[in-house]
Formats: sequence, structure tokens, C-alpha cells
Amino acid sequence: MFDISVQTQTGLVQVFYGDGRGKTSAAMGEVWQAVSQGLKVCAVFFMKGKRREAEYNILEKLQVEYTVFGRSGFLSSADTQAEDSKLCRQALEFAEGQIRSGKWDLVVLDEINNAQYYGFIQARDILKLLSAKPVGTSLILTGKVVDKAVAEEVNLIDECCKVKHPYDRGILARQGIDF
Repeated sequence: MFDISVQTQTGLVQVFYGDGRGKTSAAMGEVWQAVSQGLKVCAVFFMKGKRREAEYNILEKLQVEYTVFGRSGFLSSADTQAEDSKLCRQALEFAEGQIRSGKWDLVVLDEINNAQYYGFIQARDILKLLSAKPVGTSLILTGKVVDKAVAEEVNLIDECCKVKHPYDRGILARQGIDF
């Protein structure tokens, strides 16, 4: 018989990545599952400013601790600023402290893979976080890409692949549905 109680579970590392939508939504679904089972959850948002986004609202309602490191507004490679690098380094340091603390069952590192893709942090920084993870702590990493070295060290990778998107036809994001 397997014992699947919360106290005996091994924490895993999951990645949600790809060019399709749903990466953060998938992470928030995992948060919902964890909170519903009484687990302690922390979320660290890389490269996202404090806005009226659905994920922040639901985290507050669920009483999940979260911290946001980023400028408000859309960020593309043409839009990067020195401040982005500073904020990503701060997010990385904060995330490492939260992971090492051992007080969380689940830590979400939203858009950490994008921070690495844009060169604000390195793959070795992410690997350091993975090695700092206590046995019982699970991690979720999101972003459009995942580094090959990071991919080798994680337990689960799900790809969100865009097949068709209304934005390609000029339909903008809808409040309450897309954000």
C-alpha cells in the first residue's frame, strides 16, 4: 500500500512552457489543487508588474503569498530596460530564500524561463534553485522556453502550443477571460 499523505510526498519540479496561452493558468490550477489540500503555497512573478490580473486576484482570495518583480506593461525583446535585469535578479534572490526556507510545499516561479531567455538570469541560476529545493517542496516554472540543461533536471514538462489564436486575427485579450 502506498502512503500518499502530504507529509511523505516528494516535491517535484514541473515546467509549463510554449508559445501558446495557458502556462500561468496551468500553474494557478496547481496552486488551486495545493491550497484545496491544505498545502502552503508561495508564488514569485518574474517580469510581470502589479496589475489587476486574474492570477493576483485569485491568489489574494486564496490567501496565497505572492511577490511581483517586474514593470507594468507588455515586455518584448525591443522593450527591455536595465530595470528588468535588476528586478529579475531581485526575484531570483527572493525565490531562492523562499525555496531554501522549507516553509512552502509549492513555490511557483512564473515567467522565470522568460527571464533566462532574455538573459536577465542564467540557466545555472535556475539549476541552483532546483538544487536548493528541499525534498518535500515542489516547484513550478513557467515561460515560453525552457533551457535544455534545466529540462534535463525537472520531473514534468508540459508544452502549451499555439495552434490558432484570436490575436492573430486582431482580436485583443478579453478582461475576465484572458487576463
